Amino acid sequence: MVTIMKTLTYVTTADIRDLTWPVVEENIGLYTPALRVLTDFKTSSPRLIEPNVRADVLVEIMKKEHVRMKIVVDSQNNFLGVVSLEDLSEEAFIKRIAEGYVRDELLAIDLMRAKEDLLAVSLKSLAGSDIESLILSQKNNAHQHLLVVDEETMSIRGLVSANDIVRQLKLSIDVSTSTSFAKLNEILEHEYADSKRIRVA
Repeated sequence: MVTIMKTLTYVTTADIRDLTWPVVEENIGLYTPALRVLTDFKTSSPRLIEPNVRADVLVEIMKKEHVRMKIVVDSQNNFLGVVSLEDLSEEAFIKRIAEGYVRDELLAIDLMRAKEDLLAVSLKSLAGSDIESLILSQKNNAHQHLLVVDEETMSIRGLVSANDIVRQLKLSIDVSTSTSFAKLNEILEHEYADSKRIRVA
């Protein structure tokens, strides 16, 4: 078998001064299209975990990866639910132990939020909305993440994170801890009610 090698061109970097940078869109505000804060699974792979991973081990994995939520899937990657660091809190462990579980035997599936208990926003409605409307519609959501469903393909298309919105709007809110949509809405209503800076679209 004959292997044909492709010729590569090499250049000196002696006269190179510049780097290529990603294009960052500025002026994201409350009236910016909501799709700008979507983590789209077509371009960014979802963070997955299988249901039989030990819950206490999962806490350490997520902290190490700096991830606050994972999507729970079976061995065929079928969607089962979500699990966040809030779901894996010490209080959640204590509650399960009080119900008769052994701490070391608790699995992700025991503490996750099953898909039957979740409410997601449709991709089509998100595409027709702005960030302010999205936040207002989630003012009672005590969680940080909101799943987005593509109803045409009947699949989880992505998610929106309240912490990502905080970062993109450049709000002075500490994102080292989880920010729920409810908390974000409350802060915007009180501390940023008259702010023109975050209303620039």
